[in-house]
Amino acid sequence: MDHVLLNAFDSVLTLFLMGLLGFYLVRKGLVNQDAKNFLPRFVVGYALPLYLFSTAIKELSRGDLPGLLTGTALAVVTMTLTLILAMVFIRVLKVRQGRQGLFAVGFTFSNTMFLGLPINVALFGESALPFVISYFFSNSLMFWTVGSYLMSLDGPGQKSQIFSLETVKRFFNPPLTGFLIGLFLVVLEIPIPGFVASSARMLGSTTTPLAIIFIGMSLADLDLKSLRLEKDIVFVMLGRFLICPLITMTLCLAVNLSPGLNRVFIIQSSLPVLANCSIMAGYYRSDTSFAVLIVSLTTTLSLFTVPLFRLLVSFI
Repeated sequence: MDHVLLNAFDSVLTLFLMGLLGFYLVRKGLVNQDAKNFLPRFVVGYALPLYLFSTAIKELSRGDLPGLLTGTALAVVTMTLTLILAMVFIRVLKVRQGRQGLFAVGFTFSNTMFLGLPINVALFGESALPFVISYFFSNSLMFWTVGSYLMSLDGPGQKSQIFSLETVKRFFNPPLTGFLIGLFLVVLEIPIPGFVASSARMLGSTTTPLAIIFIGMSLADLDLKSLRLEKDIVFVMLGRFLICPLITMTLCLAVNLSPGLNRVFIIQSSLPVLANCSIMAGYYRSDTSFAVLIVSLTTTLSLFTVPLFRLLVSFI
């Protein structure tokens, strides 16, 4: 147990040091707003899609597809149950209009790729990637359909539709598209030129450090003096760090799938609020300050919760 705990802290502290660099760069005034805007666009639009593409053609085979589909279905069930419970809390806590959709989305959906991928690879190695992608696929499907619709109800403008052309465009985001292209080539057994695979792998390897550095930059802008822990914020954190992982762990153990999938899914379900919440809150003109707070706070707290969940899953 001591060995597992030390490995967990070692992995998280490695990520923490990367984030500390981003924090330092911002506090020293060495990074301007243009750089802050560029990093997430580069990671999400280029580095991460290439990483997932290179991972698919290197790590996956046709035989992995049934397991991926099973994991995806299980993740959808866990998120649906968590979302239903979130809607119950909205009624019980009397969450005010303008943040009800945000509350439900923050309670239910985690940062499964931007943070989930580097954390799970650091904790479990490259073998975790198929399970990470299964959960990410489900998370994206649910967020860009049901989640986006619920958030649109918070704003004053025209309401979104659960299924629309815009939803399809958002669902097939660059990371998922990169993975699906790689998976398509694997299924058809199309050979990839060596220089293409090497380029994708080298550029994709920048994903983890750049993603964590950006998180550090974001935390440097968090104004703790103006922070007030309202009940809505507290219950979103309970959803992220207690209720969603508990539902996921219960279902994973009940279905009795592979220990590797169970561990990754529990870690994925315990991660911070999906960063896209703050972006979509601005898009729908809802409570953006609430969105930024739940993303920032849960991201900060994950420095402490990830080692604890890594220790927990070592017994599974």
